[in-house]
Amino acid sequence: MDQKPDTNAEKKTGIYKDKPAVANLGIMLFYQALADQGCKCVQINWIPEYKQSEEIGELLDEFL
Repeated sequence: MDQKPDTNAEKKTGIYKDKPAVANLGIMLFYQALADQGCKCVQINWIPEYKQSEEIGELLDEFL
C-alpha cells in the first residue's frame, strides 16, 4: 500500500507530529491492519487468567 506524503507536517504539533506507536493486546487482525499502514506496533500474546467459581464448576459437572 503506497503512503501519500504528509503535506501538513509543518502544522502538526505535540502527539500529532509522529505516527502512533501501539502495543496491541487483542485481535491479531487489528495489529496486522496497523502494521500494514506503517504504524510502529507490537503484538502481545496474552490471555487473561481464567477463574471459575466452584458453583459453576459443579453445575457444569452435572450437565456434562
